[in-house]
Amino acid sequence: MPFNKTILATVLLSIFSLSGCNSGGNDSTTDSVVSTKTITVIDGTLENAQICVDLNDNNQCDKSDEILPQLTDKAGKVEVSVDDAKHSLIAQIIAGQTKDSDEITPVTHSYSMITDANQSVITPFTTLAKVDPQALSEIEEILGLTKQELLGDLSTLPAACILARSITPVMTNDIVNVAHYKDTMTKIVSFILDAQNDDPTLSQLTNKRIIVSNGKAEAQPLIKNITDLLVGKTWFIASANSDENKDSDVGLLKFQDANHLEFTDSDGTESVIYTIDKDNNFVSTDSNNNIDTQKLVYVSSDLIISAMKAPDGTCDLFFWSTKNLKPKQSLPVTASQLVGKTWYMLDNSNNDTKELTVFGLTFNPNNSLTIIEQSESSEGFNTGSWSIKNNVLTTKITDDNKTYVNTNIVLAQTSDFIVIKGIETSDNSNDPRISFNVLFSDNVRPMSILKQLGSIQGDTSSSGEVTTHVNVANHKEIAELSIDKSPFNVENPDAHSLTMAIKNGQVTYYNSMFNDDGTYYVMGYNPNQAGNDFYAYGPLKVTVIGGRIKDKNLDFTHAPIFHAVAKD
Repeated sequence: MPFNKTILATVLLSIFSLSGCNSGGNDSTTDSVVSTKTITVIDGTLENAQICVDLNDNNQCDKSDEILPQLTDKAGKVEVSVDDAKHSLIAQIIAGQTKDSDEITPVTHSYSMITDANQSVITPFTTLAKVDPQALSEIEEILGLTKQELLGDLSTLPAACILARSITPVMTNDIVNVAHYKDTMTKIVSFILDAQNDDPTLSQLTNKRIIVSNGKAEAQPLIKNITDLLVGKTWFIASANSDENKDSDVGLLKFQDANHLEFTDSDGTESVIYTIDKDNNFVSTDSNNNIDTQKLVYVSSDLIISAMKAPDGTCDLFFWSTKNLKPKQSLPVTASQLVGKTWYMLDNSNNDTKELTVFGLTFNPNNSLTIIEQSESSEGFNTGSWSIKNNVLTTKITDDNKTYVNTNIVLAQTSDFIVIKGIETSDNSNDPRISFNVLFSDNVRPMSILKQLGSIQGDTSSSGEVTTHVNVANHKEIAELSIDKSPFNVENPDAHSLTMAIKNGQVTYYNSMFNDDGTYYVMGYNPNQAGNDFYAYGPLKVTVIGGRIKDKNLDFTHAPIFHAVAKD
């Protein structure tokens, strides 16, 4: 029997809960005696961060410590037991998984932050308090803030918010490493103070991060909204798939307003309706009732990388650039940009995005080329050569007694990436292969993209087995989940909805159980509850992509309880 739509009771748990930067409000506290404590992870607020209980108090997460199954929610909050809170807690921010409210896509580098025992927040400042108290004291003095303010809720402290988000790019999983960047932090603080003298509210830095490049601090815009990134802008777009390039080469996307764009390619110009799913970073286009949906997996002001799931389960990869991807000549490229450095790229040499991997290309001073597969060994398994002539980068690689020659022109470049168009020939083929690709200055961004592609494809193993964490919080009676595309059906565990049993704080299922991708609703309940009435919590709204629930953690902490008049 369907559940009564009236919410008879709403269970709200907000112990010491806090807001992240720019969230615009504070949650209330409660004096109730409970067995859990709310911890908030803040840079901006960090969703899907993993919490480690530092049982041996050595400021690092190792084998003797405990990793909690529940991840932080969209507000950066997570419930931990009071016993666990008696230890220092480490937040592990994971590239390709953790979502920072200051950015559109998941973070592109992994790092860790720590807080002392019995605290309620984990931030760059709580980390400094543990590993370099003197540096924290200097920041307090310079910014005119108290230690209590820096170690608490940052939402009402603009300077602290800006500094926090500006520190995290230099943090790593080696927590004490942040103490080595005093000079960088000093430059960032000075930049913030200068801006504060001009505008005490720091409104001009609200959506910016301060970075230090070549020894000089500068403001870098945050990209927090897909609409702002697209509307009124023109992007060149090319597929990473060489077969696509032979047919369509480079397209032009001109976003006229929030719903309409013009797409131009070799076949002409077409008016297209599009929609944006801000929560999941999807852009869907509707052309003659043919809907294509692309997920943005990397975003910057100059470069977007997106993926579109193909019918065979693979992902077509696309590169978007504000720069012309079909120029008549290459941008300048010099040996100094390459020699002695390693650049990283997503390899699609098999023309199969499902088999993508990340390669590092080390450009040696003697013009030899060393190639390292990031997902395999750290040793170079392939060698070749490189040269530059007339702004054309040529690489020669020998693999399995076959030599591949790539002539590459540079289409767009920054200190972080180089967009190239390559023509590949081999010694036993007369059919050149045209491809677009991006060289990154570090491996964390392509590895993050690779991780997101695996999530979209839903192939975590050959069996398609998927695990999702479940945080039942104080609702200990929740033992099973029902899931359905219909919010009406999911409210009745006796109906035809799919069900999953919770074991050890998680549910395990096969991606084949879902016939369609899209929005689903999840209800938590106890299938063996006594009496004639049925109660369940939720529903939670989730997205299923590639047969897997996108949310890494289903959090029932604030889920309302629904009451059915009677069981079937």
